[in-house]
Amino acid sequence: MKTFYYLLAVICLAFATVSCTSVEPGEAALKVHKLGDKKGQIEILGIGRHANSWFGRYSIKVYPTNIQQWSWTLSGDEGSVNDESIHFQSEGQDLSCDVGISFTFITEGDNLAKMYEYFKATPDEIVERFMRKDIRNFFNEVSSTMKVDEVYAQKKEDLRKAVLEKMQAKYEPLGIDVQEVSYLSLIRLPKEVQDAVNLKITAKQRAEQRENEIAEKEAEAKKKAAEAQGEADRLRIEAEGRAKAIEVEGRALANNPQILRLKEIEMQMKLAESAKSWNTVVMSSGQAGQLLNIGGGK
Repeated sequence: MKTFYYLLAVICLAFATVSCTSVEPGEAALKVHKLGDKKGQIEILGIGRHANSWFGRYSIKVYPTNIQQWSWTLSGDEGSVNDESIHFQSEGQDLSCDVGISFTFITEGDNLAKMYEYFKATPDEIVERFMRKDIRNFFNEVSSTMKVDEVYAQKKEDLRKAVLEKMQAKYEPLGIDVQEVSYLSLIRLPKEVQDAVNLKITAKQRAEQRENEIAEKEAEAKKKAAEAQGEADRLRIEAEGRAKAIEVEGRALANNPQILRLKEIEMQMKLAESAKSWNTVVMSSGQAGQLLNIGGGK
């Protein structure tokens, strides 16, 4: 009998030793009490090995603390017909795209315990049961206020940012930091809608190109007009300057007749110096003398 009890004790000890949950670096764990005087309480566990309950008095929940990345795509596996992509609507049209999400569990303070109290689910279950539904709902909520061509092109990034902000606003108070929501594909449209949107985008691009060409021509015309006006102003200023100089010189000559006489003498001297081929040069003795060629130069 003693041998039996000894073997039973050994078995129990061995079971207690191997029936443990390990919490590794990069993980956080909770001990959730289900029975007894601690029922409903949640304890935060540190790194190490923690014994499991034999009779279900508590359970241990382990959560990763590193960044978690998930994606929902048209085909999860090569050749699969499953559609995990996110569907939403705009102007009554069914749109879809592949979407990815990055998040971390907030472990500071009692955030992890609050998170479990709300979701009561594993990380995988939180993603598939809660996050995917909210992503789809938020895409629908925002895209319903946009036109199809805006969702597809002009405001595609606005749509993504709005969904990210809504996810962050909901999940941060629940202990989950949603860091990114990203497109993993183009937004898919029904073929007839895709063709119509492409035509509209092409027409808009051509109109914008034409507007740019007209703006360039107008700018070039303004530039040439400015250059012509500048040249006209320059000529006007030069003419005004010459007229002013003549006016000043005229007043000076009128007020000083001897200046005029001096200019005449200077002119006669220059003519005398240049008339080397003349035989004789005579300067008259009058007040207004002249240079005369009396020899008949060649």
